[in-house]
Amino acid sequence: MARQREVDFSFWNEQWKQNYIEREQRIRSNPLIDYWDKRARDFSLMRKSNDYDFGRKVYAALSGVLHPDATMLDIGAGPGSFTVPFAQKIKFVTAVEPSKGMADVLRENVKEAGVENITVIEALLEDLPQDPSHDFQFDLVAISLVLWMFPDVWPRILQMERYAKGSCVIVAGIPDWKNPGVTGNTDVEEFQVLYNMLISQGRFPHVDIIDYKCERTVADEIACRELMYEQYEQDLTLEAEENIRREVVAGAKDGMCLIASRSAVIRWDPREVVLKD
Repeated sequence: MARQREVDFSFWNEQWKQNYIEREQRIRSNPLIDYWDKRARDFSLMRKSNDYDFGRKVYAALSGVLHPDATMLDIGAGPGSFTVPFAQKIKFVTAVEPSKGMADVLRENVKEAGVENITVIEALLEDLPQDPSHDFQFDLVAISLVLWMFPDVWPRILQMERYAKGSCVIVAGIPDWKNPGVTGNTDVEEFQVLYNMLISQGRFPHVDIIDYKCERTVADEIACRELMYEQYEQDLTLEAEENIRREVVAGAKDGMCLIASRSAVIRWDPREVVLKD
């Protein structure tokens, strides 16, 4: 049985790396910190829309394992998608965000929301303590829409577990296969690979699927798509600008763009790992 798990893990681990390679071949480059610096304002407006709908839906999915005295480590916190709505419900949130632009916007959003039980660490996940003390352990360790940037993901998952004295959570986007984005879709998606990797390594993940909506103005949507086009496709041309503008305007209503998305909330408890024989 232990051998079977080992074979399964090898397969899914290789699938992850293959997906990474295929994505790298399709796009100009994985987004670096300066890209997220440029996206900070636009991304913040989107995540704050509908009263942090994304973060509140994730909190609702996790409310059964949280309590008012809980602490949270939010890795890749961005503009506070989870940090702000979670801080309104639990004792304390430590937000980790390497982009200075995002971290600055996060602090503004925290102040705007009137929450004070938050600390922000400007650091990459790889630069966090590898052998954490008791003071750097949390009831909930969460990461969202970040792991796909790593060619070797399992060390990052093990790192998450070292910070957890309760649950670990990965929030992974579920793409619209009928309407793939500029980065395209792989045959086997991120959330599927992660789930199977966890299973193969003796974890027992629970999955909730959430639907959420974000809004932004036509101008913000056009600016976002132009930036993404340059990041993932090629230099922006007049023809590309016009195509983007036409597509955005056609899909807008009353000057606003509504973006409906779906994510998998994958939760497991590292204390319940079944060790190999």
